[in-house]
Amino acid sequence: MRSPRRRPAATDAKPTLHLPQPVSDGDLFAQLRADDTEALDVALKLHWALVVDYIKRLTTSPDAAEDVAQRAFLQLWDRRSQWRAEGSMRALLCRIARNYAISEHRRQSADERSAAAFTELTEPANPMRDPLEAEQLRSALDREISLLPPRRREIVVLRCVHDLSYKEIADVMNIAPQTVANQLSSALATLRTSLRELLD
Repeated sequence: MRSPRRRPAATDAKPTLHLPQPVSDGDLFAQLRADDTEALDVALKLHWALVVDYIKRLTTSPDAAEDVAQRAFLQLWDRRSQWRAEGSMRALLCRIARNYAISEHRRQSADERSAAAFTELTEPANPMRDPLEAEQLRSALDREISLLPPRRREIVVLRCVHDLSYKEIADVMNIAPQTVANQLSSALATLRTSLRELLD
């Protein structure tokens, strides 16, 4: 019968955050798979600055870089049972962070497109539009939103009325962010068609 894993004493050769010593990636991966949180501390100490700097140069946003880096290290821990001993940990972290950065960029672009599309519907470009016509357009928009299929209607309300992000909507509705994007695009296309005469 295997004995429980002994927590390392301060004199052990295994590195900790307080006693940084050379450690191989293979050892770190093995310690992560053994649910050792100290291995995550060591990985953070060794690679946090590199990952943040890498993403900062991709996104030119220090805040976004730190957020992406945090998500990358969380994934390193959450999927610890999957990592094999071979390969470079810093390369793995950079790959995870890069994927997050790309996803975030796509999400932001989609958010901007949907916001612009909704603004186009609610605030037509003609600043001289008669106030009565503007009110008619808003009433018609409310009516057409109410006629959308339930899931699309909910997504439109959460995104375009309450300004939730794609990820927040996905969390609220327990669906994938890509599903949010697809449903929102379809809903906006339907609204444009339904309101074409008023928009013209």
